[in-house]
Amino acid sequence: MERHPVDIGHAAKPVQFLYSHAIELFLKALVRQEHSVETLKDQFGHSIKRLLAEAETLGLVVPCEDRDVLAIMENTDVLLQMRYIKTGLKTLLETVELEKLRRTALSIRDRFLDVLLLKGDLRERRRGEVVEIGPV
Repeated sequence: MERHPVDIGHAAKPVQFLYSHAIELFLKALVRQEHSVETLKDQFGHSIKRLLAEAETLGLVVPCEDRDVLAIMENTDVLLQMRYIKTGLKTLLETVELEKLRRTALSIRDRFLDVLLLKGDLRERRRGEVVEIGPV
């Protein structure tokens, strides 16, 4: 998308959806550390708000700028618009800029890794200038 920007249309929508889905999956992976698949499905579903609240009790720290993006994602219409490319006029509260989603997805990923490193579920290995993160 960066090399071939598109000024019109909905070319960014699939990428926006994938970033949103990645964020949801990182939250679910953390919540899954303490809950069964059934509990995850029944009590949390696709609710970013509930997943985030539980992930925070498990040690995830989310900065304000990411929290703002997550709040917009909680609006299910936004995710549906990304998935099904609903067209028409939208307000700023009904959209999430691609770069903000990208930044939040990377931030949640990094903070998710931090939680697992602190818990001892992952460890860092240094090989020269390369840092590998993997299972204990």
